[in-house]
Parts: sequence; C-alpha cells; structure tokens
Amino acid sequence: MEVETFRFQVDGITPESLRVKTFRLRPGQAGMPFRFSPGQHMGVRPIDTENARGGNDQRWRHFSLSSSPSEPDFLEITVLRQGTASDRIHSLSEGDWVEVTRPEGTFVLDDAVRYGPVFFGGGIGMAPIRSMVRYCLDQGLGRALTLFASFSSPEEALFKDELKKWGDLTPGFSVWLTYTGTQSAQEGRSGPSHPWDRAYLEEHIVKPLDRVYYLCAPRGLMDTVESQLASMGIPPERIRSERW
Repeated sequence: MEVETFRFQVDGITPESLRVKTFRLRPGQAGMPFRFSPGQHMGVRPIDTENARGGNDQRWRHFSLSSSPSEPDFLEITVLRQGTASDRIHSLSEGDWVEVTRPEGTFVLDDAVRYGPVFFGGGIGMAPIRSMVRYCLDQGLGRALTLFASFSSPEEALFKDELKKWGDLTPGFSVWLTYTGTQSAQEGRSGPSHPWDRAYLEEHIVKPLDRVYYLCAPRGLMDTVESQLASMGIPPERIRSERW
C-alpha cells in the first residue's frame, strides 16, 4: 500500500541538550494537512539526503510529536541522536525539506481526564508527554495536572525551563523534576536509587484514585512506576503507557 506523504520545511531548530534537538516543521501547502492527537508519532525522512549522514537511505523513521494540536501552525519533533536514522535528522538545517506520514499511534490523551491526568516522562520519552501537557493546559482539561519528569542531570532535562514557566503561571499544574545522576537539591531529588516510590507519589498526587496516568520512559523506570501505582490501588485501565 502506498504511503500518503506530506512535505514540510524545517523552520527552526532548538538544541534541548547535547544529543537532543527539537525541529519545528511547517507545511509546504496552505494549512495543516491532517489532524493528530497528543501522544502520536509520525514517519519522517529528509527529501534531499545528499549531505545527510546515511546516504540515500529512504526508509521511514518514526518520531513522537512534541508539539500539541493546539499549536496549529506547525509540528515539532524532538529527536535523540543515537544512530544513523537520528543522525540524518540531526544533519538537517533550517530551510531543508522533509516528508512526513500521517500521525498514528494508540498512546494518546483521552479527553475524559477525570480529576486530572498525571504524567510520567523519562529522557526522550518526554516528547509525547510535552504534547499532552501543552494540550491540557491550552484546553483547560482537568482540575489538576501533575508531571513527574526524570533525567540524568539538569543539563539533560528536556523542556526544563518551559515546564517550570508553565508551572509558575498555571494554578493546579505541579511539576516535579528528578535527576538520577547528580546532586541538585534545589531543582529535583537525586540519589543512587530512583525516588518515585509509593510514599513519594502519594505525597505529591492529589486524589490518586480519581486520576488517569500517562507513562513514557525507559522500560525499567516504567516497570517501577507501574508497580508503585498498582500498590496504590490504581486500576490498570487508568494507566496508559508507551515503552521505548
């Protein structure tokens, strides 16, 4: 089956950390050619690969959208440089063109957020979580929003300044940053073991039994969070997760 494709131009590149960049893409035609849900991903490939590392490899690579549907004029993907496919994306410059596929995926935000969603993001898993959080803030979903984000260090913390700004400006939005490899007491908990245990979560989540949970993080951390939520009595159907 032929894949439906759309042309987008790289309109901005933001370094998020040493190995992570966010690429802003604007449609080559008038208006956004499709709709998407927060949390979905799409196939991306450079149109002109002459100077891209990886040569003429035209296979699709899928990246989560970190922008929100409430930001209607552009799309953003946040890409960790960790191999040939991501190298080719990182080699793009402003003005370059890419092809994208229609967004897809079942890890999506449900508008029925009950009291309010609780988000867990780790590393590059923050990309779809950022999309969900921004959408909730723009649409006023839920009485409370809670975000737990885990990174190895403050220097690796994706969207840190943006998230703190949103937290400062938005009543009911709580942001808890954790750094697992450094001592940074003023900005987040740290230590040899991950602090997201039951006591920590119960301390920071209001009405935990009336929330919906969204998790996107490395597999080991996901297992830890799911185990702690189960011990708190959270039903499995209230937990949405995507592993990577």
